[in-house]
This record gives sequence, structure tokens and C-alpha cells, in this order.
Amino acid sequence: MKYFTRSPLERMMMQPPIAQARPDPAPPVPQSHPCCGCKRLNESSGCILPCYRGVERMPPR
Repeated sequence: MKYFTRSPLERMMMQPPIAQARPDPAPPVPQSHPCCGCKRLNESSGCILPCYRGVERMPPR
């Protein structure tokens, strides 16, 4: 096949895309875990403690 330019990007764009495997989702946390039911649990790589759920009120500035 003839290319229009000598750019290596043109050759790369002609190749079929490589399928990548998606990472497995984190296992569900047990009911006794403090983050059970937390909406922020799956936002990052997992549970990050201390959590805002453990704070009763904001300290005064």
C-alpha cells in the first residue's frame, strides 16, 4: 500500500486497534465494613480511610 507521507503516525493509524482487557471490578465489601453503602467506594481504587462518614461535624476554623 502506498502512503501519502513518510510520517510513522500514518502507518500506525492504518493498523487495526489492539483490544485491551478491562480490570476486574473490586469485590463487594462485607456488611460490617464502614464503607458498605458508601457512594465514593468505587470512585477510586477502593476504600480511603479516614472517611467523611466518620466525622460528626466540621471543626471550627
